[in-house]
Amino acid sequence: MGKTVNNSEKDTTFRNILRIAVPLMISGLSTSLVNLTDTLFLSQLGPTELGGAGNALLLLTVLLVIGMGFSTGAQIILSRRNGERNYTAIGSIVQHSWIFMVFWSVIVILFLFFALPHFSGSIVQNPSIRGVIHEYLHARSWGIVFNSINVVFVAFYVGVTQTKIIGFITPVVAGVNIALDYLLIFGGFGIPAFGVSGAAYASNLSELLGTLIYLLFTIYVFNHSKYRLFNWQGLRLKAYKNILKLSSPVMVQNFVSLAAWFSFFTIIEHLGEKELAASHIIRSIYMVLIIPVFGLGDTTNSLTGNLLGRKKPQAVFTLIKNMNIIGIIYCFILQPVLYLFGEHLFLPFTSDPEIIELGLPSMRVVFTALFIFTSVIIGFRVISGAGKTLVGLGIEIITVAVYLYSAWYLANLPEVELYLVWMSEFIYFGVFLLIVYPYLWWGNWKETKL
Repeated sequence: MGKTVNNSEKDTTFRNILRIAVPLMISGLSTSLVNLTDTLFLSQLGPTELGGAGNALLLLTVLLVIGMGFSTGAQIILSRRNGERNYTAIGSIVQHSWIFMVFWSVIVILFLFFALPHFSGSIVQNPSIRGVIHEYLHARSWGIVFNSINVVFVAFYVGVTQTKIIGFITPVVAGVNIALDYLLIFGGFGIPAFGVSGAAYASNLSELLGTLIYLLFTIYVFNHSKYRLFNWQGLRLKAYKNILKLSSPVMVQNFVSLAAWFSFFTIIEHLGEKELAASHIIRSIYMVLIIPVFGLGDTTNSLTGNLLGRKKPQAVFTLIKNMNIIGIIYCFILQPVLYLFGEHLFLPFTSDPEIIELGLPSMRVVFTALFIFTSVIIGFRVISGAGKTLVGLGIEIITVAVYLYSAWYLANLPEVELYLVWMSEFIYFGVFLLIVYPYLWWGNWKETKL
C-alpha cells in the first residue's frame, strides 16, 4: 500500500509534471513555427495563394476533427489502463486506433478528390482561391495517412507518460518541414518550384519521416513487447464502442470551439477591416503563447487517467494545485514580455501604426485573461481525463453560448473600442471557472468506469 501512495505522490511532483509537459510544449512550439513559416513563405507567392492555402487548411482541420477526437478518446482510455497496469489492453487500443485512423484518412482523401469539387463553388466564390484550395488539398491528401498514424503514436506516448520522444521527433520533423517548404515552394538545387503544392508536399514528406522515426524508435528502442503493440490481438467492436463513447463528445466539442472562433471573428468583422486585422494578429500571437498551457493541459489529462487507474482520486487534487502553480508562474513571466515588447510582437505581421494601436490594448486583455484560462484548462482536462467527456461538451456549449452573446452585445455598443469586445474572454473563462471547479469538488467524476 505504501508503495502505491509513494507512486501517486511522485506522479504529482513538479519534476514529474515538467518531465511530461516540457516535451509537449516543445512539440507544440515546433508545430507553430512550421505554421508561421508556411504563412511567411506562401505570402511571398501572393494574397490569393496565401488566402487559398489558409482556407484549405481550415477545411482540412474541420475534416480531421473526427480523427482527432477519436485519438483523444483513445488517449483517455490508454492513461487509465496504464494506471491500472493493464499493459496488454494498451496494445489492443493502439491497434484499434491505427485501423480507425487510417480508415478515416481514406474517407477524407476520397472526399477531397470526388466530393469537394462538386460543392466547393457554393462555399468559395472566388474561382482563383477555389483553384488554390483544390491544388493544395489534392497535393496534401496522401500525407493525411501518415499524420493519422503519428497522432496515434502521440496518444500512446502521452497515455503512458513517456513524452520525451515526442519532444525529440516533433522539432526534427518541423526543421525538415521548414527546409522542404522553402525548397519545394520556391525551387532550387535542380528541384522545380511547386508553389502552393510545394507546401503540401513538404508537410507530407516530413510527416512520413515522423512516422518512420516513431516506428524505428518503438521497434528498436522502446519496450513495445510490454504492451504487445505489434502482436495482433484481434478486432473487437466493443473496443470501438468504448472509444467512441468517450470521443464523440470531444469531436462535437472541437467543432463547437472552431465554430465559436469563426463566429467571434465574424462579429469583429463588423467593427472594421483594421479591427479584424488586429484581432487576427492577436490570435496568431495568442495561439503561440498558450502552447505551454496546452502542454500542461495534456499532462493533466494523462496523469488524471493514470491516478484514477491506480484508485487514487484524491491525488488528482494535489495534481490540480501543482499544475495551477506552474501555470500562474508562466503567466507572470509573460507579463513583462507584453509591457516591454508588446509593440514588437506585432511587427512581423504589420507595420501599420493604426493596427498596432488598436491591437495593443486588446493584447493586454488577452494576456491578463490568460491567468483564468490556464486554471480553466487544467480543471477542464481533469474532467476529460476522468472520462467525463459528455459533461465537458455540456460545459463547452453553455460557455460558448454566453461568450458569443457577450461578444455580440459588446460589439454593438455605440462607438465601442476593440479591446472591450475582447473583454468577452473574461466572461468566457469566468463562466468556465464557475462551472468547472464546483463540479470537480462535488461531481461524480472520481467513480467513472472506463
